[in-house]
Amino acid sequence: MDFPSAIAIIPAHNESSAIADVVAGLRAWQFVKRILVVDDNSDDGTAASAVGAGAEALQLGEGQGGGKGQAMREGLTFVKGDACDYYLFMDGDGQHDPASLGNFAELLKSVSPPDILLGSRAQCRHLIPKARWLTNVLGTWALSKIAGVAMEDSQCGFRMIRKEIMDSLQLTGDGFTFEMEVALKAAHRHRRWAHVPVKAIYPKEGYSSHFRGATDTWLIAWHSLRC
Repeated sequence: MDFPSAIAIIPAHNESSAIADVVAGLRAWQFVKRILVVDDNSDDGTAASAVGAGAEALQLGEGQGGGKGQAMREGLTFVKGDACDYYLFMDGDGQHDPASLGNFAELLKSVSPPDILLGSRAQCRHLIPKARWLTNVLGTWALSKIAGVAMEDSQCGFRMIRKEIMDSLQLTGDGFTFEMEVALKAAHRHRRWAHVPVKAIYPKEGYSSHFRGATDTWLIAWHSLRC
């Protein structure tokens, strides 16, 4: 049996300082056959940095970018015609260590690999800012109750999902509601799930997350009730 292939889709907004390292880390994994960075209306050369590192770049212009959710949907549309087994999703800010793909690869080696592989930062929660982890706990609890699937880390954007599943989902959410919406709608397919330990990287200085804490948590919870 051939090892499953994946297409990586990475949303990025003003991540020129980090995106090249993310792309370089992904290129070390042979099963990642294509890397697409979706540049969500950046003004710092993010797309050029991504291309220079060996990725493709899809640039969303002014008035076109609608946050992480729309960037992901545009990316999925862009690569939909290319054959692969899984879509791989990562953030472009360097929070997700491509070396953690080794844990995903171990599960993909099995005779019946999972359909949905969700990154989990539970084992390194001490590295995550306390306020951020508390909002994540709330969102994870809500998703587990609504979806009927036990979750460890609902807002981790580091995940792999079978192409056939993603291509069948009707997705509408913008911003950080994307992860919640995908998990809820995929749960209805009753597919095989697995949680994958991943490393969380949070620089102590100079880091500014696009996630807006309580505001985005509220939007995620509200959108989940509409799914």
